[in-house]
Amino acid sequence: MLTLRKPAWRKLLKDLVVYFREIQVTYDVRAKATLRMSNVINATNGPPELLRQGGINDAIGMLRNFNKIALAEANRAKEIEEDVIGQLNLLRNDLNQKIREIKGLSGDFKNSVERERDNSRRMVESLNGALRAAEHDPVGASGKGDPFILRLGVDRQVEKQIDEENYLHRVCV
Repeated sequence: MLTLRKPAWRKLLKDLVVYFREIQVTYDVRAKATLRMSNVINATNGPPELLRQGGINDAIGMLRNFNKIALAEANRAKEIEEDVIGQLNLLRNDLNQKIREIKGLSGDFKNSVERERDNSRRMVESLNGALRAAEHDPVGASGKGDPFILRLGVDRQVEKQIDEENYLHRVCV
């Protein structure tokens, strides 16, 4: 289950970082454009013959204030980089570290229950074959084909299988 979620989490975090980087780029471009506009309006001075208040000089003052606010707003690119993207990258690094830890632990949970079951099944089949052969020819059942010897092997194999299953149960609980 975790193996299905790891790539999804990594992709989600990567996509969020890309999204916020794009927002950062947008704010950065906006900040540069606003700075250029601000430089133009700050270099603009009305002629002394114009009214100081209530005339075009008021419009220049309003544009200067607007550009100050817009420039402060556009400088959020730094905040996004430091706060949001930085935190998402820390989260991605932490996730990658946890994935490495889980992969390192996966060897601890490896078991040979299936292999032991297969061995038990094969040994029981050979015991059945030896018992059938002994029914037809009792003298021919000797040596490696002796049902008693095979039954001892089956007993030993079943004990190994039970030990492996018990170990798996202890580790998983």
